Amino acid sequence: MNVLCVSFLLLIILLTLFAGGCSQQPSAQGDANSDVEYTLTPAMDAGRMVFKGVGGEIDGMTNPDLTALQGETVRITLINGDDMPHDLAIPEVNAATSVISAKGQSTEVTFGVTSAGKFSYFCTVSGHRQVGMEGALVVGEP
Repeated sequence: MNVLCVSFLLLIILLTLFAGGCSQQPSAQGDANSDVEYTLTPAMDAGRMVFKGVGGEIDGMTNPDLTALQGETVRITLINGDDMPHDLAIPEVNAATSVISAKGQSTEVTFGVTSAGKFSYFCTVSGHRQVGMEGALVVGEP
C-alpha cells in the first residue's frame, strides 16, 4: 500500500511539472487570450481631454482608431495619466473597464468582436466624452 501511495504521489508531481512546462507564456505581441492588444492613456491635447495611444502603431496618436478583424479577441489596457477618474466603454460590443482614479493605475478589458463595423469607445465619466475622450474601434471582415 505504501509503494502505491508513493507511486501515485510521484505521478501527480510529474503531471504537475509537465502541465506547467507546457503552459503558454505571454508573448511581446499578446497572450493566449487576445489576438489584438492596445494601450491607451488619458491626456490633455490642445485644451481637451483625449485618449493617447501607447506603443506600437498608435503610439502618441490622439483618440486613435483601434482595428480588429471580425472573430478576433481584443484587449485594451487603460493606464491613468492623471489623478482624475477615467474608464473606457464600447457599448456596442458589451465591453467596459472599471473606473480608475489614481495616476499610474491601470485597468483592462478583453472581448470578442463578432460583427464588422465602426464602434465608438469613450470615457463614461460625466462630461469626459463631451470634451474629447472618444475614438473608434473599426472591425473589418476577415
